[in-house]
Amino acid sequence: MTRTPAAAFLPLAVILFCLAAGVFLPWQLWSLPPYDLQRAFQGGALAWLVAVGGFQARRPLYCSLAAAAFAQRLVSATVALLMLLAAALSPFPGIGLLELSYLLALGVSVAVLAIHAARLTTLCWMLTGGLLALFMLAYGVFAIDHVRVAWAVADRHDFGPGFANVRFFADVAVGVMPLSLLYVVSRQAPSRVAAMLCLAPLTVWWWLLWVSESRGALLGLVVAGPCALWLLGRGARWPVGLLAISGVMGLLGWWYLNPLGGAGDSAIFVRDITSGSGRLALWRDALAYSVEHFPLGLGPMGFAADGHLRSAHVHNLLLNTAAEWGLPLALLWLALMLLGCRALIRKARDMPESSKPVFACLVMAFVGMMVNVQVAGAQVVPLSALVMVLVTGLVFGYRPGSGASSAPRAKAPVPIGATLAWAASVLMIIYLLIAGLALYRLAVDSTPECFRELGRAYLYPRFWSQGRQECMQLVAPEHWLFRQ
Repeated sequence: MTRTPAAAFLPLAVILFCLAAGVFLPWQLWSLPPYDLQRAFQGGALAWLVAVGGFQARRPLYCSLAAAAFAQRLVSATVALLMLLAAALSPFPGIGLLELSYLLALGVSVAVLAIHAARLTTLCWMLTGGLLALFMLAYGVFAIDHVRVAWAVADRHDFGPGFANVRFFADVAVGVMPLSLLYVVSRQAPSRVAAMLCLAPLTVWWWLLWVSESRGALLGLVVAGPCALWLLGRGARWPVGLLAISGVMGLLGWWYLNPLGGAGDSAIFVRDITSGSGRLALWRDALAYSVEHFPLGLGPMGFAADGHLRSAHVHNLLLNTAAEWGLPLALLWLALMLLGCRALIRKARDMPESSKPVFACLVMAFVGMMVNVQVAGAQVVPLSALVMVLVTGLVFGYRPGSGASSAPRAKAPVPIGATLAWAASVLMIIYLLIAGLALYRLAVDSTPECFRELGRAYLYPRFWSQGRQECMQLVAPEHWLFRQ
């Protein structure tokens, strides 16, 4: 595998480009809904990471799996078996395979990015933070201009322009904001000038989160700072301090510059921020489904076909997995997440002080994203899931003092098993693109019928513009995706 800094940075550059294009182009291409355009860019990024990045990294990926402990391989094999059974035995195997392909694409993309992240140089980390800070600045300028025009009639959703729903902006923000601080700390000593440059876009993004009352993202960022301080101590002071200062400045802006509420108003918040906004009912149903349909759940995407015309996912990653894939798989996922956190704690304890500020940015992004995804549906939302891939791949791939080796290394032969595994993942990506496009067309065709069934014009998206499978079956009951 090529070990130059440019080759290691390329998968990261693909994600950053698709993220920026998916956010800014909806302002220019009004004929395409933001959700659809962002889905296209995410699909392209995942396809590139699996097909091209996976081919380049197939040997280290295969070797890392082969070198894993027996217990790790046993857990991985059990997870794979349960997922295959859940997809094959679901009411609609074609839909189940589509969901399986999507999750596989996310997992392989995380692994590919982690392999490359281990070889990023200091310059690459600084460039990553700088590009994200520049992206935040550009978005902040456009967002302020948009809000200025809509100020007299603004509502919550005007504070996430370029996104189909302000929650999707929040899902992106919770991962991007801590990563932008890499521009400040990826040096021998944190730069005060760089810190001042980052404060402006960070403050604007905090303000957008406060005014839009994006509770999941705010909770994730507030929890992430103390976690980084607890784990990394003094090494986390710079990034945590900057994030906290910009958060307070954004909070002051929310208090004094807020068309929806603020100082002098009897109700500061537009809505009751202590409410679950309907999530509690979804969570109860998810738990009930995981018990009633033990051990394999409703089937992949089954929550979007449970007979209730409501949200197409549970707004909680763990409970969504329990409802659709089964309680055993959800518990295994929880165990893997806890093992991953344990690995990050061990890495932090063995890390030199000079590397801790960079790792603190990655830890804050990861913790914030994991907290947010327990009250949101970021894993199924375009660009939000891409940011999840970015954050998870970087935090688990980071190595203190990482970088390209100056000495050339002999090319080792690639095991045939590695190439076969890569080919299988490419086939799954091809199926994902074909089946996903077919399902999207069904969603578009069934939207008017679903509106009539609902009695109102309201969409519940998942991967597509209208996520209820019952509505799709009304217009195409014999479609190959719905064959049992």
